Amino acid sequence: MTFIYLARSLFILLLSFSSLLFASQFDNPYQGNIVVKQQSEAQLKELALKQVLVKVSGNVEIAKLDESKQLLKNTQSILSQYGYQTLKDTRYFMAVFDKHKINQALKEMQQPIWGDTRPTTLVWLIKDSNSDRQLVSDHMVNRSADSALSWALQNQQHNRGIALQFPLMDLEDNLALSISDVSGRFYDPIATASNRYGINHFVVANLKQNSAEKWSLEWELLKYNPLSKQNEVLFSEKVNGKKSSLLSSMVSNIADYYASQYAILENQGEKFSQTIYISGVDSLVELTQLNKVLSNLLAIASFKVTAVEGSQVTVNIKINGGLNSFKNGLSAQPNLQQDLSQSEEFHFNWR
Repeated sequence: MTFIYLARSLFILLLSFSSLLFASQFDNPYQGNIVVKQQSEAQLKELALKQVLVKVSGNVEIAKLDESKQLLKNTQSILSQYGYQTLKDTRYFMAVFDKHKINQALKEMQQPIWGDTRPTTLVWLIKDSNSDRQLVSDHMVNRSADSALSWALQNQQHNRGIALQFPLMDLEDNLALSISDVSGRFYDPIATASNRYGINHFVVANLKQNSAEKWSLEWELLKYNPLSKQNEVLFSEKVNGKKSSLLSSMVSNIADYYASQYAILENQGEKFSQTIYISGVDSLVELTQLNKVLSNLLAIASFKVTAVEGSQVTVNIKINGGLNSFKNGLSAQPNLQQDLSQSEEFHFNWR
């Protein structure tokens, strides 16, 4: 009995690992991933660039701008590499574009730039059809148990450059959470069940079939604050329509919300400064890691360590874009935890 349980657990872990490998093929926001149908290679390159412009700017309407139309005529000049790959029986055209040229083009268009601050979102989704009612698992999505559902969720993630994760729905999940907890919007047990995945952003959703083609979808995007132990509803929606359209729209709206929080519209004038304080930096290795975290934040134009006192580091930062994007960018870093014992806002603990 123990052997069978261990074998099943290993099988589930292998399935999860393979789905992560598949997702990693699409992680780069500067890579366009287009399903190959009857398009010419020139058309595929243009579609890939359109997708990249949307993913990096967060603006789904960006291709309509005159500057974008001009850029699309010169796709080859900003293309770094491209090729074809078959994944899960689907043939993709994959094109990587020059990051600095894309960013420069967006700056000239006065469009925001959405960098690597893209939280993974755990999705607790109830699918309630005429035949059954169940929580959608990682296995169901990645093995296409419902092809329309899987395609809508996965394709829109690739189009918008965000990552969704679905629960394993193994013994641990089933003991921690019931369908009634999700449908009843009992956020505390949902947040507790989400802890094993190490994800603070999660979606609670009900997808219900009303007729052969008509479905309703009610969902909320939440963030759990591990310090205050509070759940904050960030976005909610209740809509009706075709199943695939509803799910695609949900993913797009999640991406729109993240873009509004983390995309940076660079200041055209003088950049303003902010001092932050980080406690718990106890070694040169951790100081180097802190340097890497700050260097990778698009909200930071430049920074300088001005003091090191014991394990506390004081850093003066010149900010790209607004203060809100800067604060959101810091709060999304797993190594930086806001120090709520301090009365001032920009105190963090390193972890």
